[in-house]
Amino acid sequence: MLWLFIIGFIASVFGSMVGLGGGFIMVPILRLMYGLSPPVAAGTSLALVVASSLGGSIENLLQKRVNVRTGWLITAGGIPGGILGALAVKHSTAQLFDWLFAAFLIAVSVDIVVNRQKRLHERRDAERKNPGGMLAMGLVVGFVSSLFGVGGGVILIPSLLYLTALPAHAITATSQFAILLTSPVGLITHAFQSDVAWSYAAPLAAGGLLGGPVGARLSARVKSPVLLLCVAVALTIAAIAMVFRHITG
Repeated sequence: MLWLFIIGFIASVFGSMVGLGGGFIMVPILRLMYGLSPPVAAGTSLALVVASSLGGSIENLLQKRVNVRTGWLITAGGIPGGILGALAVKHSTAQLFDWLFAAFLIAVSVDIVVNRQKRLHERRDAERKNPGGMLAMGLVVGFVSSLFGVGGGVILIPSLLYLTALPAHAITATSQFAILLTSPVGLITHAFQSDVAWSYAAPLAAGGLLGGPVGARLSARVKSPVLLLCVAVALTIAAIAMVFRHITG
C-alpha cells in the first residue's frame, strides 16, 4: 500500500527527529482511517516504531549522540513492561488514562515552550541520574509502548527532560535508542497474540526504515531551542491523538 508507505515515512521522519518513534501519529490513523481495533492498531504501529527507531538509532550512534548507559538501564525495565503492556491492552480501554495523560503532555509542552531556555541551561552534567529511577522509567516506558503502540517516547522524553541533565539532542537520540531496545518486545508479544496486521505493517516498516535516518539527520542540524520546540509540538500532537482515538470508540 503506497499510502501507508508514505504515511510511515513522514511519521518516522518527524518521530525520529523528536525521539518519539512515530507511533503517536500512526495509531490514530490506523484506528480512524483504517478501522483497526485498539490491540491490532497498537501492534501494527509498533512495526513502524521498531523500523524507524532502528534506522534513526544507527544514525545517532554514528554521530555519538546516544547516552548508551541510560538507554540500557531503561531497556532493563522496559522488557518486562513491554510484555505486561501487550497483555493489558486486551483487557482495558484506558480511556480515562488517555485523557489524563493527554493533559499531562499538554502541561509538559507548555512548560517546554515557556521555559525552554531555562531547561537548556539545566543541561550540565549528563551523568546526573539515578539507576533505580532509570529502571523504573523503563518499566513504564515498556508498558506504555506496548499498551498504546506509541513507542514509549511520550513518557521517555519528559522523563529524560526532568530527571536527567542530558542535552536536548542527547535526549531525543537516547529516547530513540531506548525505544529501539524495548519496542520489539511489545511487537513480538502482539504478534503471538495475532494483533499485528502484517499487510499494513510491512509498508509502514519500509517507510520507517527510510524515514528514521532522515529524521535523525534533521535533528542533528536543528538548534537545541528549536528542537525542544519541535518536541513540544510533537507531544501536543500525541496528546490530541490520544484523546481523538476515542471518537471511534
